[in-house]
Amino acid sequence: RIKAENMEESGNKDAIEQKAKEYFIESVRQMSCLVADQLYTRYQYQRTALSRQFPFMMGNDVWKGGAALEPNEEVGDVLRSGTLGIGFIGGHNAMMALYGAGHGHNTQAWNTLYEAVQEINKVAEEYKAKYQLNYSVLATPAEGLSGRFTRIDRRKYGIIPGVTDKDYYVNSFHVDVKEPISIMDKVKCEAPFHAITKGGHITYVELDGEAQKNIKAVAKIVKVMHDEGIGYGSINHPVDRDPVCGYTGIIDDECPKCGRKDDGAIGFERIRRITGYLVGTLDRFNDAKKAEERDRVKHFNAEGELVSEVRLL
Repeated sequence: RIKAENMEESGNKDAIEQKAKEYFIESVRQMSCLVADQLYTRYQYQRTALSRQFPFMMGNDVWKGGAALEPNEEVGDVLRSGTLGIGFIGGHNAMMALYGAGHGHNTQAWNTLYEAVQEINKVAEEYKAKYQLNYSVLATPAEGLSGRFTRIDRRKYGIIPGVTDKDYYVNSFHVDVKEPISIMDKVKCEAPFHAITKGGHITYVELDGEAQKNIKAVAKIVKVMHDEGIGYGSINHPVDRDPVCGYTGIIDDECPKCGRKDDGAIGFERIRRITGYLVGTLDRFNDAKKAEERDRVKHFNAEGELVSEVRLL
């Protein structure tokens, strides 16, 4: 702390940022080790569960070797093929705290975030070798925790612009959902992280219109994702439904088919993808994820034309 204060007094911004980066990377490693130890402790406890507690999984040998167990036998080594995932969120927010800029447009921030995720991956590899278990790094949206962690940090540190000033932390290594960035740059920015988050990852772009009217644009985006090495890519597009007449498509304030407006009693269903596997009407998601969905920019227009830069809502 004294060294940092001395550096600040001397106005050595680069030295301060370098020291802050070192503290950050070290804290990432320490927390990753803590999580890895917690996962191992949990795994040891889970091994003591009895086969009869999982009748479908064991009876159908979904977990290899489970079918050979007697009902009152502990599952033990049957769980060895499971995954112990070390997840992380808020990469963008962390870079805002360090540099005052996100990694979408700042090379220094990108390099630091990539190094941090590499550090988590190193810990996963070390524990994998130590215990011969499937440790991996999970780039998670943390549906429940993204809002809870933000509230906890806001109470502890106050409102920090770009860090705790929203109702959610940004998904894993993703560029901020409100960041003005082109499709190509977004894909190139996020693609390298896919190779070092083997426990799961996703990169998505937002479609401002009906997918059926944007076939060429969709094809171009898929090719870009393929060429850049995106492991799991998604093209999100809105799907609205009028539960009264059954019309499915894009609905603004009035149903194009029957002319009905949202009267408050029976509203329109707004179906959106919140994460890779969670798709549904917005009213089913928590406030943090609703806020994130509202903030998302669109990456090409309703006519299916790719744009050089995204448009802010």
